Amino acid sequence: MPLQLLSEEPITIPTLHESIDQSFKLLNQGNTQKALESFQIILETDPGNLQAQLGQAMIYNKLARYPEAFAAYNRLTEQLPTNSFAWNGRGLAAFNLGKFDAALDSFCFASEMTPTGYHYESLAWTYMCRGEFDLAAQNAKRANLLYTRDGEYTLYPLLLAYFAHLEAGDLESAQKTLNYSLSNLLQTGWPLPVLDFLVGKTDIAELISHIKNSAQETEVHTYLGLYWRAQGDYAIATRHLDWVRKQGDPSVFEFVLARALPKNSEYTALMPKVR
Repeated sequence: MPLQLLSEEPITIPTLHESIDQSFKLLNQGNTQKALESFQIILETDPGNLQAQLGQAMIYNKLARYPEAFAAYNRLTEQLPTNSFAWNGRGLAAFNLGKFDAALDSFCFASEMTPTGYHYESLAWTYMCRGEFDLAAQNAKRANLLYTRDGEYTLYPLLLAYFAHLEAGDLESAQKTLNYSLSNLLQTGWPLPVLDFLVGKTDIAELISHIKNSAQETEVHTYLGLYWRAQGDYAIATRHLDWVRKQGDPSVFEFVLARALPKNSEYTALMPKVR
């Protein structure tokens, strides 16, 4: 009589639904490469699976594989034209590629479908990179209102609005934005040290002492570059912005902005002193 393997577990083959859930679980756990491989296996058997396509596109953006991310999200927006998440992903990929027209279109669609602070802040960054500073300030302020409405508090939109006003030569609106930031301040921590520097509470050395990672270092160099541009000292501004262009952390919006701003030789007008 043959030996019976009574304790052997039955072999189960995961369903497609289970495979997708497992792939997103890997992604949420930070196991990006395994998640990407898992999504690719799913797409080999089911090329039209939108969930797997979305997961793959998300990972491409996360890995800074922006050409692939843009192509993937472009396909998704054709299939899901009312999906704001897909439009936002397309916008992020385009933004990081310096395709600001495509980024603007994408973020406009996303903000119309789902008006959130993040979507309008993304619009503001894109307008800033395009040199449309009044529109950058308007969208940054709207982003701030939407964040507040949803119980989120961040200084980034107000900092962006402030520098957008300076780039536009509107010192009065820039000062009003600073005043509003101070009177409505509901947070501590980063990037509060940047605001403290702008209003004269601290100096550059103290501002730099608060930096804890490469993202914050990139932000500070960008903001100092914008600050010295407004002062009319383009030599110092260029040193800060060139640092970002060469050594900055590409995971933050400021990295792309520093690369989009004109180099020193392209400056055409002096800005009034702001302090």
